[in-house]
Amino acid sequence: RPACKINKNDKSKMTDNDSNNNTIKKSDMVRLLHEHFDKNKDGFLNFQELKSLQRETSGDNLDENSYVMVCRALDCHPNNGLTLDALLLTYASNGDANIEEDYLAVFPTKEIQKQEEPKGGVEDVFEVGDDGVDIS
Repeated sequence: RPACKINKNDKSKMTDNDSNNNTIKKSDMVRLLHEHFDKNKDGFLNFQELKSLQRETSGDNLDENSYVMVCRALDCHPNNGLTLDALLLTYASNGDANIEEDYLAVFPTKEIQKQEEPKGGVEDVFEVGDDGVDIS
């Protein structure tokens, strides 16, 4: 059984726009957050790693029951943790409002240029149903 079953066609409205080369895409911010907290570099955020991400970005302390519920909601096995796609889903389900805030909390010396609205094509579109997952 796969660690997580994520169908990119069934996710939320997280969109990336890259109007110039100096703009960091939202999906890249989430990827960098995932890589930063994936201490054992196995491609998953286990309980301790996700707990560290949440503590550093929001100050909240993730409890193990909430972690298991998030994993189950995203069809991830709690023994493995969240994949990058699953973490993208958690941000997307929250309207991706906290991505830049969380990114700057972890990487305060990085600069982010605001992204313009997409003109035409959209990269990395995710859609989440009404039962989105929020780990905050």
